[in-house]
Amino acid sequence: MVDPEVIHRVAGAALLGGVMVLFGAGYAIFHALAGLTGSRRMVGISLLCYALLCGCAVAFSALLKLAGWWLALMGLLLIGYFIAPRFIWRLSLALHGESAQSPASDRADPSAEPSLVETEVSRHE
Repeated sequence: MVDPEVIHRVAGAALLGGVMVLFGAGYAIFHALAGLTGSRRMVGISLLCYALLCGCAVAFSALLKLAGWWLALMGLLLIGYFIAPRFIWRLSLALHGESAQSPASDRADPSAEPSLVETEVSRHE
Protein backbone atom coordinates (compact mmCIF):
# COMPACT_ATOMS: atom_id res chain seq x y z
CA MET A 1 0.00 0.00 0.00
CA VAL A 2 1.22 3.49 -0.87
CA ASP A 3 2.09 5.89 1.91
CA PRO A 4 -0.51 8.74 2.16
CA GLU A 5 2.35 11.26 2.35
CA VAL A 6 3.56 10.17 -1.09
CA ILE A 7 0.05 10.48 -2.52
CA HIS A 8 -0.23 13.97 -1.03
CA ARG A 9 3.09 15.05 -2.54
CA VAL A 10 2.32 13.65 -5.99
CA ALA A 11 -1.17 15.19 -6.07
CA GLY A 12 0.19 18.53 -4.90
CA ALA A 13 2.96 18.39 -7.50
CA ALA A 14 0.42 17.68 -10.26
CA LEU A 15 -1.67 20.64 -9.13
CA LEU A 16 1.35 22.94 -8.91
CA GLY A 17 2.56 21.78 -12.32
CA GLY A 18 -0.77 22.74 -13.87
CA VAL A 19 -0.77 26.11 -12.14
CA MET A 20 2.79 26.71 -13.37
CA VAL A 21 1.64 26.18 -16.95
CA LEU A 22 -1.26 28.60 -16.44
CA PHE A 23 0.97 31.30 -14.94
CA GLY A 24 3.49 30.78 -17.74
CA ALA A 25 0.73 31.23 -20.31
CA GLY A 26 -0.53 34.30 -18.44
CA TYR A 27 2.95 35.79 -18.50
CA ALA A 28 3.26 35.21 -22.26
CA ILE A 29 -0.23 36.54 -23.05
CA PHE A 30 0.11 39.68 -20.97
CA HIS A 31 3.62 40.27 -22.31
CA ALA A 32 2.22 40.17 -25.85
CA LEU A 33 -0.69 42.44 -24.90
CA ALA A 34 1.76 44.89 -23.35
CA GLY A 35 3.68 44.97 -26.62
CA LEU A 36 0.52 45.46 -28.68
CA THR A 37 -1.05 48.15 -26.53
CA GLY A 38 2.00 49.77 -24.96
CA SER A 39 0.26 49.46 -21.58
CA ARG A 40 2.48 49.55 -18.51
CA ARG A 41 -0.34 47.88 -16.59
CA MET A 42 -0.07 44.82 -18.83
CA VAL A 43 3.67 44.74 -18.21
CA GLY A 44 2.99 44.71 -14.47
CA ILE A 45 0.44 41.92 -14.79
CA SER A 46 2.83 39.87 -16.91
CA LEU A 47 5.61 40.26 -14.34
CA LEU A 48 3.17 39.35 -11.57
CA CYS A 49 2.30 36.15 -13.45
CA TYR A 50 6.00 35.38 -13.78
CA ALA A 51 6.58 36.01 -10.07
CA LEU A 52 3.73 33.65 -9.22
CA LEU A 53 5.23 31.10 -11.61
CA CYS A 54 8.53 31.37 -9.72
CA GLY A 55 6.70 30.91 -6.42
CA CYS A 56 5.00 27.78 -7.75
CA ALA A 57 8.35 26.46 -8.96
CA VAL A 58 9.85 26.92 -5.49
CA ALA A 59 6.85 25.19 -3.89
CA PHE A 60 7.06 22.39 -6.49
CA SER A 61 10.75 21.88 -5.74
CA ALA A 62 10.15 21.85 -1.99
CA LEU A 63 7.15 19.53 -2.23
CA LEU A 64 9.02 16.95 -4.29
CA LYS A 65 12.27 17.53 -2.36
CA LEU A 66 14.20 18.15 -5.57
CA ALA A 67 17.98 18.31 -5.34
CA GLY A 68 21.03 18.33 -7.56
CA TRP A 69 20.52 18.58 -11.27
CA TRP A 70 16.73 18.62 -10.85
CA LEU A 71 17.09 22.08 -9.28
CA ALA A 72 19.26 23.13 -12.22
CA LEU A 73 16.56 21.86 -14.58
CA MET A 74 13.97 23.90 -12.66
CA GLY A 75 16.20 26.97 -13.03
CA LEU A 76 16.45 26.36 -16.78
CA LEU A 77 12.66 26.07 -16.93
CA LEU A 78 12.27 29.46 -15.26
CA ILE A 79 14.86 31.06 -17.54
CA GLY A 80 13.11 29.58 -20.57
CA TYR A 81 9.69 30.79 -19.45
CA PHE A 82 11.13 34.29 -18.98
CA ILE A 83 13.04 34.51 -22.27
CA ALA A 84 10.72 32.67 -24.69
CA PRO A 85 7.90 35.28 -24.87
CA ARG A 86 10.46 38.03 -25.43
CA PHE A 87 12.09 36.17 -28.32
CA ILE A 88 8.69 35.27 -29.78
CA TRP A 89 7.68 38.93 -29.61
CA ARG A 90 10.87 39.97 -31.42
CA LEU A 91 10.27 37.29 -34.04
CA SER A 92 6.72 38.55 -34.54
CA LEU A 93 8.01 42.08 -35.03
CA ALA A 94 10.61 40.86 -37.51
CA LEU A 95 8.00 38.92 -39.49
CA HIS A 96 5.21 41.48 -39.41
CA GLY A 97 7.24 44.67 -39.28
CA GLU A 98 7.59 47.32 -36.63
CA SER A 99 4.00 48.45 -37.33
CA ALA A 100 2.81 45.47 -35.29
CA GLN A 101 3.80 47.38 -32.16
CA SER A 102 1.54 50.37 -32.66
CA PRO A 103 0.23 52.06 -29.52
CA ALA A 104 -3.18 53.72 -29.51
CA SER A 105 -1.66 57.10 -30.47
CA ASP A 106 -0.72 55.72 -33.91
CA ARG A 107 -4.36 54.94 -34.67
CA ALA A 108 -5.28 58.64 -34.69
CA ASP A 109 -3.70 58.91 -38.15
CA PRO A 110 -6.12 57.26 -40.62
CA SER A 111 -3.31 56.72 -43.14
CA ALA A 112 -1.28 54.68 -40.61
CA GLU A 113 -0.97 50.97 -41.22
CA PRO A 114 -3.37 48.79 -39.19
CA SER A 115 -1.97 47.10 -36.11
CA LEU A 116 -1.37 43.37 -35.92
CA VAL A 117 -4.61 42.90 -33.97
CA GLU A 118 -6.63 44.91 -36.48
CA THR A 119 -5.09 42.93 -39.36
CA GLU A 120 -5.95 39.60 -37.70
CA VAL A 121 -9.50 40.72 -36.94
CA SER A 122 -10.08 41.84 -40.52
CA ARG A 123 -8.65 38.59 -41.84
CA HIS A 124 -11.15 36.52 -39.86
CA GLU A 125 -14.19 38.60 -40.81
